[in-house]
Parts: sequence; C-alpha cells; structure tokens
Amino acid sequence: MYGSLKRGGRHHEELQGAAFLGEAETAPGYAVIQLGDYPALVRADAGGVVTGELFEVPESLLPALDEFEGDAYVRQNVAVKPYGASEMGMALAYLCKAR
Repeated sequence: MYGSLKRGGRHHEELQGAAFLGEAETAPGYAVIQLGDYPALVRADAGGVVTGELFEVPESLLPALDEFEGDAYVRQNVAVKPYGASEMGMALAYLCKAR
C-alpha cells in the first residue's frame, strides 16, 4: 500500500496478477519509517494516516508476498478508507514486526 510495491515502485512486479483498486489511506495510528532502503509501516501512538495504493490480491499470491516481505514483516488487517469512499473498510498490509 505505501512502499516499493506501489505502481512504479521498484518491486511492483511482485503484484503481478493483482488488480489496482485505487488510492487509500489508513485509519489514524500508523506511520512509515525507513529501514535502510525500504519504507516500513508501523503502528504509532502519535501516528497519523498513511496514504498509499489498494490492490485486490488473489489469495494464491499471498504465500509469495509473505516470502518476499520476509521475517521482518507480518501480514495484518488494517482499517483503510479508499479515496472517495465515505466509510472505512479492512485490507491486508505488511507491518514491521516490533524490534
């Protein structure tokens, strides 16, 4: 949603087979930190909203994405609001594990 998998991002090819749904933002309480060359989504008490892109990902692609993201990240449900929508919904995102 927020990083290198976005359209035009250096690892967007990992989402081959996923359909772009539009831009979205998280509920308040998140932030993006830099881990070397990569952005990482984290929960943050003083965080705001994080903007990014929303994709419909086939369930069959999730194991490959889990492997790509590696052990430093965990896939979790995050409340998001697509741009133009009036209500929040849920989406999967990879959050950086606590260090």
